[in-house]
Amino acid sequence: MVLIAPNAEKVLDRAQGVACASKLHNLWVNFSSFLTEGNGWPQLPAGIAIDSPEEQRWWLDYSEKNMGMRPADWQCPSLMRRAARITNAATVSVISYVPTLFDASPSSPRNWPRMPWFTEMAAPHGKGNLSVRADGSVCPVFDP
Repeated sequence: MVLIAPNAEKVLDRAQGVACASKLHNLWVNFSSFLTEGNGWPQLPAGIAIDSPEEQRWWLDYSEKNMGMRPADWQCPSLMRRAARITNAATVSVISYVPTLFDASPSSPRNWPRMPWFTEMAAPHGKGNLSVRADGSVCPVFDP
């Protein structure tokens, strides 16, 4: 039984990779529609530190108010499952996907077709951190 548990974790992570890829694609759909409507890429307000819990909460609030998204839309099932085991809540991320900080122009994200729009914070699915690019394709961040 001891040998089965670690393998089960890996199998579950790979299976949840499909759900994660779908969530990344849905982030792209929501933000792509937002840009198509003539809005610029969201800009962090002054005073919010990059890679802070405040930044993560800001993305959640902004996307909920402006795109109708929910916090679950930002959460990889594998990373959330692992976070549930951590007893120190200060170390748990609110979101699983890091947005690229483009400038405010609606066209900027599409001007860089290979630049990820969102990248998974960790790589639990076995192929590297997943990301979504300007064309909506989901792949490991370092895929050619």
